[in-house]
Amino acid sequence: MPGIVANFPNGRVGAGLLMLRLSGAFSILITPELAAAAARPWVTTLLAIGLILGFWTRAVALLGIGVALVALLKGALPVTAGAQILEIAAILALGPGAYSSDCLMFGRRTVVLQRHD
Repeated sequence: MPGIVANFPNGRVGAGLLMLRLSGAFSILITPELAAAAARPWVTTLLAIGLILGFWTRAVALLGIGVALVALLKGALPVTAGAQILEIAAILALGPGAYSSDCLMFGRRTVVLQRHD
């Protein structure tokens, strides 16, 4: 299996990835320990917006894992931070899906090759 490949599944799988991104974004927004771990509260808001829109999803997921790790080091409940790390790591591993801005920018292209006889 290749490394990080731009694959944007649609249908039920794409809808599941959208729901996973939405769940991760809402859990980031409602956890006060993450806002305290990030230097500014707007950082967690930007992370959540990035996940909702699917904009640079893997980079946003890496930043989200970093913020959750900092929250864990600053004394957040291990269960809360651990659950968020696992959820965001799943987003990192699976990618954004077809219903994201990453798909609009980087994926799902049709290449038409012409025959030269």
